[in-house]
Amino acid sequence: MSQDTQARIDPVVIRPDNHLAFAISLMEHLVVPTFVLDAEQKVVIWNRACERLTGIPSAEVVGTRNQWKAFYEGPRPCLADLVATSALERMAALYAAADNPGEPSYGVHAENCCWMPRRGQRLYLAIDAGPVFDESGRLIAVIETLRDITEKHVAQIKVEEQASQLKAHFEEQQRETELARRILEHQIRSDLMAQAGVQYAVIPASNFSGDMVLAARSPAGRLYAILADATGHGLSAAVSVLPMVQEFYRLVDLSTPLNVMIESINFLLANSLPLGRFVAAAFVVLDEREKRGEIWVGGVPNVLMFDAAGKLARRFESSNLPLGISKASEIAGSIELFTWDRPARLMLVSDGIIEACNTDGVAFGEEQLIATLESCQPGAAMVDVLGQAMQRYLQGTVAHDDMWMLGIDCP
Repeated sequence: MSQDTQARIDPVVIRPDNHLAFAISLMEHLVVPTFVLDAEQKVVIWNRACERLTGIPSAEVVGTRNQWKAFYEGPRPCLADLVATSALERMAALYAAADNPGEPSYGVHAENCCWMPRRGQRLYLAIDAGPVFDESGRLIAVIETLRDITEKHVAQIKVEEQASQLKAHFEEQQRETELARRILEHQIRSDLMAQAGVQYAVIPASNFSGDMVLAARSPAGRLYAILADATGHGLSAAVSVLPMVQEFYRLVDLSTPLNVMIESINFLLANSLPLGRFVAAAFVVLDEREKRGEIWVGGVPNVLMFDAAGKLARRFESSNLPLGISKASEIAGSIELFTWDRPARLMLVSDGIIEACNTDGVAFGEEQLIATLESCQPGAAMVDVLGQAMQRYLQGTVAHDDMWMLGIDCP
C-alpha cells in the first residue's frame, strides 16, 4: 500500500489498527474494480483492478477529485459523488439505467455507457456505490465498484432487436391474414350460398390457409359446389384461389358441364399461379329433380355420402391431381356419377379436419370423421355436429389449418 494511499485513509479513521490495514490491502487486491472516496469526494483508494479497467494508475487520481476522467470526457459526478452529496435524484438524468435508490444507506445501482478516454473505447458498466459511516453515523467514505458488462449489454440489445423484428413480422402476418380473409369474404357471394341451400362452417386457424367453399345454382336450378384448399398461407393463399371464384360464378351462370368447368378453372390457375402453387378441390354438381349428381375430387379428403339412415353409403376417393399443376385437358377425366332413391347427404371437408391434432398430438382422421357423422341424429345439421366434435377434440388447442365443412343434402 502506498504512503499516499495511507495518508488519505488516516484522517477518516477513528482508531487505526491492523484490521484497517488488512481491509485496505484487501480492497487494493480485489479482482472487482473498486475506488473509494472520502467525505470530501477525494479518491483515497483506486485499486489495481480499477487501474486495469480504466488504464489510469492510482497515482494520477488518489488525492484528487478527478475520478470522472477515467470514464467521461468532461467533468461530471460519478455515482459515488451522488451518494456522497445525497444527490441521488440526479441518477435518472445521468445514467442509462438506474434503480430506485430506496434507502440510500444500503447503496445504489446504475448502469451507463462510459467513454474510457485513456483506453480509447466505449464500455457499458454496471456500477454500485454505497456509503460508509463511523460509529456516530457520520459519512466517512463511499465505495464504488464497477463491472464491465459490455458483451452482455450488446447481446441484450441484439435479443431486443430480434424480439422487435419478430413482433413486427408477427403483426405483419396478422395484418396479411386479415386482409386475405377480407379479400375472399368480399369475393364470395353469401347470397348465392344461401340460395344454394347448403350448410357450411369453418373453424379458423391462427393463420389463414386459403380454404374456401363456393355454392350457387344455375339458371336451370342445378346445384354447383366447390370446396377448395390453396397451397400456402396468408395473402399468397388468398391470391391463389381468387381467380377461380369469379370464374366459378361465370361458368355456373352458363350452366357449364362439370368437365368443362374443371378444365376451364384448371387452365386459368395453371397459367396464373407461380411454380409450386396449386389448388386442391372437390366439385359437386346435383340435379335434384333427376336425383343424380357428379363429383370430382383432387387433392382434398375423400367426399363422403351418407344414406337416409345416416350410415356411410359411398366414399368418393381423391384420385385426381389438384388444379393448376398440369395444363392437360384430361384433368377432368375422373368424374364420378351417382344417383339416389332416398334422401342422402354429402359431406366435404378440408384436410384441416383430418389432420387436426388433440393435445396428445393424435390426428382426428377419416375413421373418426365417419363415426362422428354416423352419430348425427336425423334432422340435425351435420356441420354443426362435426363442428362441436372438433371443438371437443381440440380441447382449446389452436388449429394450424382452417377446418372447412360443407354439407349438401340430396333430397
